[in-house]
Parts: sequence; structure tokens; C-alpha cells
Amino acid sequence: MDIRTRLSLFLVAVSLISMMLLGTFAYYTSAGLLQEISLRQLDALAESKKRDLNKVYESWEDKLRLVRSRVQLRHSIRDYIETDSADALTVIERTIQGITVALPKIDKLIVLDLDGEEIASAGRSKVMHPAASFDSDVSYVGTFLTGDGLRVALITGVELDGVLVGGIEIIFDASDVVDVTSDYTGLEETGEALVVMRDKEKLLVLNSLRYKVEGFSSEQVMAVASEDMSKVFEPAEVSPAEEHTDYRGEQVWLATRYLEKPGWGLVVKVDVSEEEKRADVLREALFDIAVALSAFAIIGGALLGFYLARPIQELAVIVERMRHGESGLRAEVKGDDEIAYLSESLNEFLDDIEDQQGGNA
Repeated sequence: MDIRTRLSLFLVAVSLISMMLLGTFAYYTSAGLLQEISLRQLDALAESKKRDLNKVYESWEDKLRLVRSRVQLRHSIRDYIETDSADALTVIERTIQGITVALPKIDKLIVLDLDGEEIASAGRSKVMHPAASFDSDVSYVGTFLTGDGLRVALITGVELDGVLVGGIEIIFDASDVVDVTSDYTGLEETGEALVVMRDKEKLLVLNSLRYKVEGFSSEQVMAVASEDMSKVFEPAEVSPAEEHTDYRGEQVWLATRYLEKPGWGLVVKVDVSEEEKRADVLREALFDIAVALSAFAIIGGALLGFYLARPIQELAVIVERMRHGESGLRAEVKGDDEIAYLSESLNEFLDDIEDQQGGNA
């Protein structure tokens, strides 16, 4: 193998290895950045949904405070408690009936005496629970899954002139929670948001699942919580960078939040396989670029190798012709590099040989 071929192959090999190393570095760096972007987006979505759920809960509290602030209702409750007046009871019933009509998504409004016994109510609800204690502040009673859907109960005391005279409980239609979690904007094709609640040693999923999986339903208390749901009740929020197995057996990235007032956990997750498709697209693009650059490197390396080796090849040809007895040969001197120096030395050597041959003659 002559020097031109070896030099060309060497240049081509160096070029291909350099591009391979550069492409590998670019791929892993870009894939890492894409993953970081996905995780940040996931964490931001979890925080956004937490704010939305908190706003929903606070709207229920505001509605209950609004009902409690009705002066006529407070006076009627006190009058009924003190006098057992039928007229006061009629005013209470008429007032709360009007409230349930005016305020949307109230299943049932219940007026209570100081012992927690029902005085009057408006609306209907399938929610049944033991009597709850109350004070001057709004308190959370519980979350319930009924045949009509998700329901949340809040309770508060009613004060008049600084004295507690009774209480009000409202059972809200909590479909707004489902509306928040069923919005999959930013979660692509596989992402999902879950709101879960502890029920003794089990977990209750409060919203509809995006996927139908045998053994799991949104209205089922699960004997064994899947990893993604149980993580939400850990002391610290889960790092989105960790991979977990969800109830479908898929590897997911997830972000968790805890809603203190209702005691709910929020899980926002996406499938790792879908998020890694972006890196796969990047890899395919880099591969296509590498093929094109490799062709350029092969052609360019071969041409450069022949160009750099041509002066040496010319010297080799002159030496070979001398061996076969030709005379008067001289190498062309170009530039001031090592090859030019070698050409000059060869020419001087040829001059010396011819002078010696002339003297001997």
C-alpha cells in the first residue's frame, strides 16, 4: 500500500472517528437537555394544577362564608333556637332554598343547631356521614364518591353578636376537580393527572382515570396502591427526574403535590417512552447528518491525502527512474516545507553524482 492510500485512509478514519465522538456528545447532551425541559414542564404543570385545585377549594369556602354572612339567616337561626318559632323556621327554609338556586353546584345546604342536629335543609344528596363539630371558622368535613359523582362537604359555625348560635353545612358538587384533572393540555398523549385521598390504609382515586385498566377504577378503593399514587403522601415532594412504575405497569416520570386543606394528593405524570421519542427523533436527525458528513469526509479525506502525498510520490518516481539509468532528472522545488527541503537535497545529490561521473570520464 503506497503512502497516498495510507494517508488518505488515515485522514478519512480520523474524520469519521471525530464526527462519531462529536455526534455522540451532541446526542447525549441534547437528550439530557430535552429530558430536563420535559421534567421542568411536568413540575410546572403539577404546580399549576395544584393552584387550580386550591382555587376550587377556596371557592367552596367563599360560598360557605357568603351564605354564613346573610344577616337574615343568622337572626332566623337564633330566633328558632331560642323560641322554636315556626315563622323563624319558615324564613330559614325559604332563605336556604333561594341560596341553593342562586349558587351553582350546591347539592345540599343544611342548617344545624349547636348540637349538630339538622334544623332545615335544601337540596338532595346521597352523602351520609356522622355529625361533625364546628366553630367560627370554615372546616373541611370530608370527600365522598357517590353515584352522582364526587362530593365535598364543608361546615362552619354561625355567629351573631360574637355568640355562636348554630351551624351551616354545605355539600358541594365537586365536578370542578374532575374538570381540572381531565385537562391534558401539556401532557401529550400519555400524560395523566390523578387526585388521590387516603381512606384508612388504602387510597381512593377521586377523578376519572385516562386509561381503562382491569382492577383499577376511579370509584374503587385499591387494596394495594400503585407506586405513582403512594408517592404523593411522602414527606417530600417526589423528584420528577426519578422513574416510577404506574398502575398500568409503565415507566413514568411524575411530579407530586399535597393539598393540605382537603388532604388530597396530586400526581401528574407522563410516560418515559413518549418523552424519549423526542430524543429518538434527534438521534435519527443526527444519523442522517452523520451519513452526509461521512460521505463528504471520505471524498475530502481521499482528495486531501492524494494532494499532500503527491510531492512525495513525485520524488519516489524520480528515484525509481534513476535506478533504471535515466539521467538529467531533477525534482521540482515548491514552497519552504520539509518536502521542498528534501527536493533540494535530492537535486544536490543528483548534481554531485553527475559531477563525479563527468570527472571520471
